[in-house]
Amino acid sequence: MFPQPKCRDIVRMRQSQQSRVVSSNWLQPAARTFGDLYNIAVPATNSPATNSDESRRNLLRAYLDAVTLSESIRDRIWHAAELTLVQTRVMRRLAKEPQSLGQLGTELALAPPSMTRLVDRLEERGLIERRRDGEDRRKVMAGLTEKGRRLISVIPFLEGTAIRTAVDRMSVVDRERIARSMREFNTAVRQVEDEMLMVTVE
Repeated sequence: MFPQPKCRDIVRMRQSQQSRVVSSNWLQPAARTFGDLYNIAVPATNSPATNSDESRRNLLRAYLDAVTLSESIRDRIWHAAELTLVQTRVMRRLAKEPQSLGQLGTELALAPPSMTRLVDRLEERGLIERRRDGEDRRKVMAGLTEKGRRLISVIPFLEGTAIRTAVDRMSVVDRERIARSMREFNTAVRQVEDEMLMVTVE
């Protein structure tokens, strides 16, 4: 006959077995992840994308992040002059010299219908005026009125913003790299917009 274990010995044996089970579960990374254990969402890392879907999501997220950065600028411009960001950009260009609508559209990557509507709204407010080019009567030029010049001179733009400060702190190489990527993205989007416009016209 083997001696019967005492009650306290049975309790210790069961606690030891439970401890080994818990330790075993913790030592199985394939079965349990950090997120599983704590029921939380683990943020994605900044590692390079490994497939087409991931790279697509990364680019769209980066674009939305960039758009979010401009919200404060749009708000301060609207509160100061009730102008949109693109209207302000048009007026800042015209403050330097009159330009044709085609030239403005090219510089701002806007399709002719969009450019025409934008200029119409600014002209209705008395901020710009259209006139025929002195050398080529077929060309329509846009320029600021005196009212438009006074308004654009007091509109806060990028001065004093975090965006301007961040750009000032970047190296020339980083500025050129980011600008090049943004131009490539803008060109790709405008190309699709032009294709969609052609399909609509047809």
